[in-house]
Amino acid sequence: MTSIIGDLIQATVGKVVGKLADKYLPASLSEKEKEEFRLEAEKLALEEYKIAASVNSGINQTMREEAKSEHWIQWSWRPLIGYTFALTIINNYVLMPYFKLQPIIIPDGIWSAMLVVLGVAAGTRGLEKWQREKAE
Repeated sequence: MTSIIGDLIQATVGKVVGKLADKYLPASLSEKEKEEFRLEAEKLALEEYKIAASVNSGINQTMREEAKSEHWIQWSWRPLIGYTFALTIINNYVLMPYFKLQPIIIPDGIWSAMLVVLGVAAGTRGLEKWQREKAE
């Protein structure tokens, strides 16, 4: 399955890079120079795809490990925060206008703190995984 997706992405990248090269490269460039540009751009785009796929794989592995944990807080904190955000948005922008409910007001500092905590937690876990993989 992965090789099929990789082949599709490679074909798509090749088409996009080719169209961009045809449109934006100066007409004064020779066909050889344009082809060299296309090949280099495709190579860079595919490297970026591989890096993104690797990052996503790491995130998925982290989430699998959290789900295996015996401690409920370790596997439930992300969903709890996600549900909290979703319920607040539903209350403030869906239910409140229909039922004239009171909005849930969360100060900007609290929103920022929650987002920082989530970002730092995700970043440090990713860094730890990267360090482990680098050591192997």
